[in-house]
Amino acid sequence: MKNGILLLSVVLCTLANAQTAPPIIRNPLTTYKGLKIDSRKGTLIEKQTVDFAKFKNLNIQKIITKDLSDNSAESVLGIMYEYETFDHISKKTLTIEKTELSKLIHALQILEQKEKEAQSNKDTKYKFVTMSNIEFGGVYSEKLKSSVNYIKMPSAPYGQNLNEFNTDELKELIKILKKAEQEL
Repeated sequence: MKNGILLLSVVLCTLANAQTAPPIIRNPLTTYKGLKIDSRKGTLIEKQTVDFAKFKNLNIQKIITKDLSDNSAESVLGIMYEYETFDHISKKTLTIEKTELSKLIHALQILEQKEKEAQSNKDTKYKFVTMSNIEFGGVYSEKLKSSVNYIKMPSAPYGQNLNEFNTDELKELIKILKKAEQEL
């Protein structure tokens, strides 16, 4: 009888513990907190969008959110992309905070420098992924003896999420992002 009760209690404890959710694991190296003002409740929030530049089919923007109750404001870089099909039009904007933007610019400058250096006889790939999962990268093909850079937007349907560009356009992108960083 005691063994039956012991077995029943072990089974019940196991079932009870199986229902608890696993702990959320966060990467301690990331510091992304998201927009603080944009997530406030019980207050009127104002959002302004200022276009900086167009790069390929991406619209680079400055997004300013303001809490009208205390006039606090914050700015982030927005990258908006859109696509259209026969019966559907969609726009999506992803954001990059100023601290992350400086890291992105630095990574793109290193990528530019790597492209200037003599390439080895190896295929080489680079990538930088933002907190909003925008992937910036470059691929050197030994076969083609050239580099192709890209921006890959997350979850864009119909395969329209990849923007490829050359080294000269990489310089243009860095210039746009530096200007945006100064104005944030």
